[in-house]
Amino acid sequence: MDAREIRLDKIKITFLENDLCHFHFTNTEEEAEKADIVELHDTIKEHMTVDKCYMIISLDSGATMTQEARDYAASEAFDEIAAADAIIRADYSHEMAANFFIRFNRPHRPVRIFPDMDHAIAWINGLRDGQDMDNNT
Repeated sequence: MDAREIRLDKIKITFLENDLCHFHFTNTEEEAEKADIVELHDTIKEHMTVDKCYMIISLDSGATMTQEARDYAASEAFDEIAAADAIIRADYSHEMAANFFIRFNRPHRPVRIFPDMDHAIAWINGLRDGQDMDNNT
């Protein structure tokens, strides 16, 4: 499958494979709000060709989300479309925010933090192969 790309106001979505979606937060001028995450969810759901996608999440250094946006990202609505989340840390502040998201928002799907895309994809491939790759590290 050729990658399909969709651009929203603050987020670029790329379907890398049928069951693999990468979304990158590109706006560093203002926080992503719940409405942005709802739009992200609805756009992914509209363009998905499978029941659930593995999600790779990355951010430009300085990109942030409101608490309301994080709450929605951890909601049952996202659990319905996401098989797992692989978060690529841009810097230490993003790693701290991602750890906070995992520990306090507690999404009901596997979520891990990685230093780069290669490690994220390796983890996702392990999940695809049925390996128990630890839920919410």
